[in-house]
Amino acid sequence: MRHLNEPELLFWQAYLQTLPPESRPAEPFVEASFAGPRESTDELLSLYLTGRKTAGSSIKEDFIAAGDPLPKVGNFWILLNSREEPGCLLRTEKIVEHKFYDVPPEIAVAEGEGDLSLEHWRRVHRAIYEPHLAEWGLASIADATVLTEYFALVFK
Repeated sequence: MRHLNEPELLFWQAYLQTLPPESRPAEPFVEASFAGPRESTDELLSLYLTGRKTAGSSIKEDFIAAGDPLPKVGNFWILLNSREEPGCLLRTEKIVEHKFYDVPPEIAVAEGEGDLSLEHWRRVHRAIYEPHLAEWGLASIADATVLTEYFALVFK
């Protein structure tokens, strides 16, 4: 578990208290962060809380360049609101990998944003990812490997 601040740790502990002792994860990977840019995190949090959003995508090369571990099934994510307060707890249920232009339409639907179209998904994600391509060692968005995590909302 990465270092959580006090509110995040209390939120995690509140979740653990909802589980029977034998069901509590032994060595969980728990992180806390915003869902995308801070200015849109409350909107994204709302989508997760209502069940419209069940997935999120990131770039594999970003993790590699930063030296961070790749997402794994069973990881936990405390999704923060714009005030840096825990909003909900998600657990990674499934991970799929595609090149940027091979992302299928069902991922756009699972991400629950905009009109749910693949065109919208590509436009929004291209705008988020393209400014960082050089730092990730990529020449083109076409070279980017998209990791899509499917989540279960486990606590709010």
